[in-house]
Parts: sequence; C-alpha cells; structure tokens
Amino acid sequence: MKELFKIAVIDDEDGIIKSIQANLCPKYNIIGYTSSKEGLDALKEEVFDMLILDYFIDNMNGRQVVERIRKFNDEIYIMLLTGRAEEAPGLEILNTMDVQMYCEKSADFEKILIIIESAIKSIEHSRKDGSFGLRIKKLRKINNMSQDDLGKLLGLGRTAIANWEANQTEPTGENIKKLAEIFKVTTDYLLGFKANFS
Repeated sequence: MKELFKIAVIDDEDGIIKSIQANLCPKYNIIGYTSSKEGLDALKEEVFDMLILDYFIDNMNGRQVVERIRKFNDEIYIMLLTGRAEEAPGLEILNTMDVQMYCEKSADFEKILIIIESAIKSIEHSRKDGSFGLRIKKLRKINNMSQDDLGKLLGLGRTAIANWEANQTEPTGENIKKLAEIFKVTTDYLLGFKANFS
C-alpha cells in the first residue's frame, strides 16, 4: 500500500490547521503544530514531504524558521502562507527565502486548497519515473558537462549531482533556480512541465 503524502503545517491559528485537515484528510497525512518550536522539533524527528508555514507565528517569523530548517533539511518543499501580504510580499519572499511556494490567506479558502494541491502534484510529478533526474542528466549531457562540472557551478560535490540524477535526493528551491539559469530552461520544465525535448 502506498504511503500517504505527509504534510506538516506550522500555523498559530488552529482554525487554519483544522480547515486544511478537514479538506485534505484522509487523502493526505496532515499534522499541525501551533508553535514554531513544536514544528521545528517534529521536522527534525520525522520525514515530511511538504511544509505549509505561516509567516507570522509566535516569537519567530517564517524567515527565521526557514533558516533553521535549512540547516538540517535542505530537501523539504516549503509553502509559505501569510495573512499579511503587505508585510511579507510574495516576490520578495520568493527571491530572498529558500521556499518553493507562496500563498496569501484569503476569504476564499478554496484558492488556498487549489494552491496546496498544485504544489503536491508538482512534487509528486517531479518524483515520478525518475523524471527530474532524467531531465538534469539530459541537460547536462546536451551541454557537455560532467557531474563534477555541474557541481562546481553550484558549489556542490559530484555526489549531490549524482543523487539528484538517481532521484535519491532533490535540490532546494534555490538550486532549482540556479539549474534553470545554467541550462537556460524554466523551473517548470525542471519540475516536469513541458518535459519533451525538441
């Protein structure tokens, strides 16, 4: 039996957590935490596929939480959720934080659910049938690069590139952006959209 996609939600509004759980369980395994400490402790102990993180939590903000997470986990997909977009604007967040998705809390909760489902589909698609690793490998070969060459451009070792190509690990959002720049493709292409080579 296939293991359920596992999502952590860190949000000081218990109602947000319960609403996400009510709408997406039992399709997905969703565990909520109402404090940054509780959420960080859980992320250190358990493996999650995705994190939905409120930007304004308690004594820590989303930026501080992400910085701590990336010290011990640079693989998890993070979606930042905020109800105060004027204090945490989307483009600024995506350009300055190591997160993959940004979503504003709104009166239309269905929009939030659609964005969550879209992120899950993107993650699952990138893992399917070695598609992400295959794309990186093909792009590397088209550009006559060795794994060492690509690693040097990214400031990583050859092993990291080999693990991506074998679909054993996935790059951070920041490295996906760098790969897109190096190979002159879109991040959507790398994540599995419009994946056919001409």
